[in-house]
Amino acid sequence: MDRITFLDNAHQGKNNWWRYLLTSSVAWIGPFILILIILVPFILLSHPVKMDINPDNVVNTINPLLLMVMLGVYYILSFVLFYLCSRFIQGKTIKKMITTVSKFNWKNVLKGAGLWSIIIGASLVVDVLISPSAVKLSLDLPFFTLLIASLIIFAIQASFEEIFFRGYLMQGIGLLTRKPFIPLFLTSVIFAIGHFWNGTSIITGITAVINMFIFGMVLGIITLGENGLETAIGAHIANNILVTSIVGNVGIINDLPAMLTFAGGSSFGVPYFILPFILLTVVFWKKSDKIGLIFKTQDKLNEINRTPAEIQCVNCKTINPGIAVYCGECGEKVVREYASTPRKLVAFLIDMALLLVISGVLLAIILLIIYVTPNNDTFSPELISGIWIILTSIIIFVYLVLMEKKGNTIGKIALGLKVVREDTQKPISYSQSIARNLFLVADLIPFIIPGLLGLIVSAKSDKKQRIGDMVARTVVIRKQKL
Repeated sequence: MDRITFLDNAHQGKNNWWRYLLTSSVAWIGPFILILIILVPFILLSHPVKMDINPDNVVNTINPLLLMVMLGVYYILSFVLFYLCSRFIQGKTIKKMITTVSKFNWKNVLKGAGLWSIIIGASLVVDVLISPSAVKLSLDLPFFTLLIASLIIFAIQASFEEIFFRGYLMQGIGLLTRKPFIPLFLTSVIFAIGHFWNGTSIITGITAVINMFIFGMVLGIITLGENGLETAIGAHIANNILVTSIVGNVGIINDLPAMLTFAGGSSFGVPYFILPFILLTVVFWKKSDKIGLIFKTQDKLNEINRTPAEIQCVNCKTINPGIAVYCGECGEKVVREYASTPRKLVAFLIDMALLLVISGVLLAIILLIIYVTPNNDTFSPELISGIWIILTSIIIFVYLVLMEKKGNTIGKIALGLKVVREDTQKPISYSQSIARNLFLVADLIPFIIPGLLGLIVSAKSDKKQRIGDMVARTVVIRKQKL
């Protein structure tokens, strides 16, 4: 399949901007207003004397399990209102927001739930093995009550969120842009921001946003890659059930009777933001070509494999017809060999070794300047480290952007490699070089083993492209046989 047909489902029904705004507002704000009206008598009866009621104090007086039920009621109302608005205001069906085929794929739901449960479970096992004395196990009636409630409530809540964000909203935004990556990115941002209030402080709130952005991006990639929501729905349901009933980390609801209680707070043996990439790797093992579609231009996907109108000779820069095999000027073979992943890795390590030396010199200069500066006690180690890291990052980014705009870095020159446009083999533009290197952040994930994701994607890609190459539409080729 050479097209993401899931986004094409958006053409069903009416797509005026105000219909999207109305449906979204009714679905998310409507249930809140209804529940608030119901709670007013409860608040007045519970606090008949104190008129300056603190919302936090009111929430803390409610049983956590009852709050869970109220959360479930909210999402049931949201789901119902969303269905009614999308069906009768926009003429859309829920099935079109889930899949491109005629039947709902329950096997993929179980696959997503099973894989994510194994990944999170393995992470928790690591945490228990590291600090067994800090973990308390509880298998009592409140836990089983919580487990049953979670199975029901989060099956509804997670399904609705996936249908809304990765289905309805991503398809809708996809109508405005040709690149699938843009609706994927925007919906992941919106999805993540809504989780800020899951944290108990600004720091934990920001952490929740980052984790949920990564989780949302991965679920969105899976959805676009499989042309269906089922795997993402299963993983999302499993995630919410496990972090609630096993770890007890809902964020907005405290003191839940979870199975595991951690002395230092809820934790995972492996940082949470790494876990979604493990899921992504497993789901798309030997299927990296499907991920590549996400970074292509949607209305030109069917043209990607066609012969370009012209192609530039890397050797003498002569422009040849797209069907040419050898250059009409110098006789060299026009279409070059894609650089292998190991060769690109060696070139990158050479560049990083060079930049590491420059970084060391930079640190020495900073320390020297501070040493000769009067009142240098004002420079704390944290401030010095921060300045050094920021300047080093700028140097690395500028070096890569400027050098790759010309086609080579020092490492690529040493290995006989060159960065060119994917279709014509012409030199890349500044915008392509910037995009290619901005996405090094994604390629270097997980940071505990830097570059693992990029290496896997490159090794499985037909053109040996990492994520940055796919976004910028560039390739790395061999200039000559070494």
